[in-house]
Amino acid sequence: MTSQPSDPELAEDSSVPSNRTKEEIMIDDRIMGNRETSSAIVTAVQNAVCLLLFMFFGPSLIMVNKYILRDIGFNFPITHTCYTSLFCTVTLWTYVYVFGLKLKHSPVVTRSFYMKNIMPIGFLQGATIVLGMTSYLFLTVSFVQMLKASTPVMIVLFLRIFKLAEPTMKILAAVSIICLGTILSSYGEINFSIIGVTSMVSGQVAEALRLVFTQKLLKNLKFDIVESLCYVTPAATFWVFIAAIFLEFPRMSLGTLSLVNDNLYIFFIAGVLAVGVNTINSVVIKFTSSLMMKLLATARNASLVMFNVMFMGEAVTGLQFVGYSISLAGFMMYNYYRKKST
Repeated sequence: MTSQPSDPELAEDSSVPSNRTKEEIMIDDRIMGNRETSSAIVTAVQNAVCLLLFMFFGPSLIMVNKYILRDIGFNFPITHTCYTSLFCTVTLWTYVYVFGLKLKHSPVVTRSFYMKNIMPIGFLQGATIVLGMTSYLFLTVSFVQMLKASTPVMIVLFLRIFKLAEPTMKILAAVSIICLGTILSSYGEINFSIIGVTSMVSGQVAEALRLVFTQKLLKNLKFDIVESLCYVTPAATFWVFIAAIFLEFPRMSLGTLSLVNDNLYIFFIAGVLAVGVNTINSVVIKFTSSLMMKLLATARNASLVMFNVMFMGEAVTGLQFVGYSISLAGFMMYNYYRKKST
């Protein structure tokens, strides 16, 4: 026969371990809950910082570049682009070597691969920056931001030409609305310049081609943030440097060097902002999505228009505001329907 515990205290003691287990589970749940809350707070703060930096770097670089090209009088947009691209290249590769980062796709990126795939993308990236920067010599910042809303038109066109995507009727409708808004914005521009508009539109064509070529040539490779910048930025620098040698260097004089020397801190700030723009764009895509980045960029451009009208004294007509509003509506539709079709 087995003996039963006659002492009731012993019976109570036998239940102690189970009570302790429940308490431990409750404590563990509290700890896990606190960890999840802390993680959510850290993520929210991280995203907020990224978004604030995204909203800061782009407009700041635009305003500094405009100040260098128009207010200081350094009317060499190709050379300035070459400098900022070189600044980015040196900064990125210094970062890679100092921290010992390994580029995962380095075995794939042979000389032949680089010349056939990366160099064309670098050329288009350099052309995008140079042509966009040139437009600020002839157009207001507000009008340039309005023209940027028509970029999806070029993207849809070249995706169709290269047979990479077949646009739906809804996407075509959104693109048509963007075209209408852009036409109205252009028609209402007081300081219209054919050279400035041609430069800006050509820059948008180069940007659309760059995106299409990236999708076409590098679709099977997934480059991370640093890796993609390390490969493409030197290629862009090379092409812009070649253009500067033939188109701008012959026009420079000792006065140009003196101008740069007198404003070294401004040029340094432009270089730092260029690195920030290149980095934060990729970071925002990583933590959110490419669609969210496009929507944020649209909001950022609209804010820049309002800033220049309210504080920088740029004139914008009512027709331009109507046209820009139509373009923004079409842009939102384009991103929405493109997201649904993928």
